[in-house]
Amino acid sequence: MDRFWGLLTSSEHEVLTATGVERDYPSGSVICHEGEVTRHVLVVRRGLLRVTATTANGSEKVLAVRGAGDIVGERSAVDGRPRSATVRALGAVRALVLSAGSFASLCQRYPRIAWSVLIVVVARQRDTDRQRMQISGTATQRVAAVLIDMALERGIADQGAIALSQEDLAGIAGTSRESLVRVLRVLREEGIISTGRRKIDIHEVRRLYDFTN
Repeated sequence: MDRFWGLLTSSEHEVLTATGVERDYPSGSVICHEGEVTRHVLVVRRGLLRVTATTANGSEKVLAVRGAGDIVGERSAVDGRPRSATVRALGAVRALVLSAGSFASLCQRYPRIAWSVLIVVVARQRDTDRQRMQISGTATQRVAAVLIDMALERGIADQGAIALSQEDLAGIAGTSRESLVRVLRVLREEGIISTGRRKIDIHEVRRLYDFTN
């Protein structure tokens, strides 16, 4: 799936940039808290954001990691409901910030912007549905499925790098850090991936499918 920014034309980039304000967020800063009522929308220009939510037992679950070109906060801007997740900067982040009113006005005036938001929302809902189906799978199946999803989301057909820490990967896959270490070791030994600091290089996406069955 293309990121929100990549779905737009240069003229739409210009109107969004002219309407919003670019802001810098230092590493670790919280952009929004789960449950709070704020309605601004962000488009990530540089850096990574970690999206987390609180589970029923009070623990924190990593839902996603958003990067350059991704839109964040679009649902609260549309329906006015409290934030469904906490968003925190992973390293320095620069984002284009728009008020909900300005964003809604642009969606009404520029159909491609509204359509691009819809594409993103539908794709993310599909990701959520897949994650729910993966809950009953083994740690290996869940990790492989998450890596496939993230590769496809970034347009990686066979080889490519994903900026993601092992802690965040474990959270998204719903597995322990110890189990993740074992799974990654197997995938490295098979030559399917290699790992670095906050980075996973995928060498053969197609072979990950063998580990989802």
